[in-house]
Amino acid sequence: MELIILLGVIISFILFLQKKRSFQFGLSPNELELKPMKGLKKLNDQLERSLHRRYMDNVEERVRANNYLKENEYEWRLLDLKRYFILTALLKESPMFSDKVDELWHQMLMFTREYDEFSKNYLGTTLHHSPNVNVAPNPDLRGFFDWVYAELFFIRNENIHLYKGFFKHPVHPNIIEEFNTLPEDALLDCYFKRDTNNMTTILALISSMKKRAKGNKDYEKNVIREMMKKSKTQQNYNMMLVPFLSVSYFHYDEFASYMAISNSSSSSCTSCGSASSCNSCTSDSSCSSCGGGGD
Repeated sequence: MELIILLGVIISFILFLQKKRSFQFGLSPNELELKPMKGLKKLNDQLERSLHRRYMDNVEERVRANNYLKENEYEWRLLDLKRYFILTALLKESPMFSDKVDELWHQMLMFTREYDEFSKNYLGTTLHHSPNVNVAPNPDLRGFFDWVYAELFFIRNENIHLYKGFFKHPVHPNIIEEFNTLPEDALLDCYFKRDTNNMTTILALISSMKKRAKGNKDYEKNVIREMMKKSKTQQNYNMMLVPFLSVSYFHYDEFASYMAISNSSSSSCTSCGSASSCNSCTSDSSCSSCGGGGD
């Protein structure tokens, strides 16, 4: 019996490796494919102006020299690094959850003078890279990261591949409740940067996330209403699942449209340490970090 289980594990692992190697990157878009959000394009334009061509050509040369890259892979890594830099301009805490994207960031840091010039031109301060000492990423933080990412950008299969999947970790129910009930100012203090020229985008992002949270709350009410129609025995059993439903719906169903887009398309230190709730925010500093590099 143990031998059969071992063979099954080995076969599954081989199939996983084959699937991983077989992934093909399509042609990357010429732009970041931003959602229509106020001020977001202006922020993107500022980012592009800050990334000088010669500097990025040197970075690309180092990345290609140190990695075996599939066709079009570098372009997708660069696209997601640019998206990440946009997140750092908006969020107090923006961990890096992709090893492959993070590797490109590391190569940028090798050119210290150029990197310092880039980050100051873009953010007005040096964007520090602080590796996360934890092997596994914080699931609450990853859930929040995926939510914000999906609010700002269209998601393709290539993005999903580089991040080893989106929406594997639910958004913590406390965070959903905060966006459903707290005013803008409270959410700003907890999750977003105030000392920024990007307040128009941040406020638009908060508005979008509050609408998403309200939609999730309305769904919960419908689920509970349906439960009340069941027999008492069935009802008691199902009521035990309510805390999980509030998470799993937001985790999967609410983002189904984003996943459908990806399937049908062609191709500053951290603040809230756990991202579990506003009450856990303990600092207001400004750098970003690696978030464990994967799932």
